[in-house]
Amino acid sequence: MKLITTNKAFASNLSRLVKDYPHISFAVAWASANTEIFRQLTANPTKIQRAVIGTHFYQTHPDVIDAFIDSQRVHFILQPEGIFHPKVYLFWKTGSWEAIIGSANLTAAALTINSEAMILVSSSDEDVPEMRGKITELIDEYWKHAKPATKTSAASYRALWKVHQPALNRLSGQYGNTKSSKSPIESQVMKMTWEQFLGEVKKHKFQEIEERLNLLDVARLAFAQNINFASMETGLRQTIAGVPTLFNPNWGWFGSMKGAGRFRRVLNANNPHLSSALDRIPSAGNVTFAQYKDFLSEFVKAFPSGGHGVAVSSRMLAMKRPDQFVCVASKNKSKLCIDFGIKKTGMDYERYWDEIIQRILDSPWWNSEAPNSNDALRVWNGRAAMLDVIYYNDKRPSQLG
Repeated sequence: MKLITTNKAFASNLSRLVKDYPHISFAVAWASANTEIFRQLTANPTKIQRAVIGTHFYQTHPDVIDAFIDSQRVHFILQPEGIFHPKVYLFWKTGSWEAIIGSANLTAAALTINSEAMILVSSSDEDVPEMRGKITELIDEYWKHAKPATKTSAASYRALWKVHQPALNRLSGQYGNTKSSKSPIESQVMKMTWEQFLGEVKKHKFQEIEERLNLLDVARLAFAQNINFASMETGLRQTIAGVPTLFNPNWGWFGSMKGAGRFRRVLNANNPHLSSALDRIPSAGNVTFAQYKDFLSEFVKAFPSGGHGVAVSSRMLAMKRPDQFVCVASKNKSKLCIDFGIKKTGMDYERYWDEIIQRILDSPWWNSEAPNSNDALRVWNGRAAMLDVIYYNDKRPSQLG
């Protein structure tokens, strides 16, 4: 009998057992397709006597199901009641057998990064003569509730798996393709309740908060009263875009764009693609990734010679929908990235959505119900944009750039 506690030992023992034994049965909650063990199993399918694989939470990769469509040796728990959660592996030949039982699934994570604990037992161990039979009976019992995968069920599972993957990745703390140095619970802001978030905002000077909220009020009214961005008078468009203007003294809050020369020229020329881009963002309801992409496809058309980027685009988004977007600019970027545990460099449009906006949308304070107090409601209506208050490094808009 042997205790297995490392990924390397688990992987090496599984590989050895698959190679050495002609008969294999196992039952696992989940399985991955991109592992050496899985390749060994699919290369020797006749070794498998009975295998049962669960699919709860869409953790099993659809390629696993595709590999065993119509198989009489590998069945799946496709619609479990409760959670199908065993991890049992049995290997045997004439005169001997071995089994691994414990916490590890047949997944890439279990074989590489998870913390797992398994017991390896064999026919040579004392006091286990009946264990092989009991393991066989257990897998047989699971088999009764499993079904072979068909082309139809495999295709349906893949479609649902694809839909659920972004949410499953976020539940594991993975946002986008860049690995964060922090889990969500280590972020100061992500874990805040609404009351904590509001308290953090109110730590700042009353005048500063009022100026910010007044600017959001101006932008909200402008989008409500005008046909589109292009129809607004120049000073109002400059105020919303965050470039110097005498129209409104609060123009510089939420990311000053005074140093974005090409953006200012595009704005002053009233390029129609800026207005068309903002039209792609709805005035109410959750903004979808598809709508965000539509916004970007129009936005970049306004800059045939370059000059667009996350700073100027997020400024416009934050003014159109301050409840969902925050302007990421020079004066808040460092603190924001440190708190979220993400890289400051290389911030592009995809990372902005995946690593910043998705974190915001998963935060308790963002998902809170609208408060009754009018003062608190003004902050709540611009709660994503108001992150700039918490992460801002300087004190006055004139110092932004």
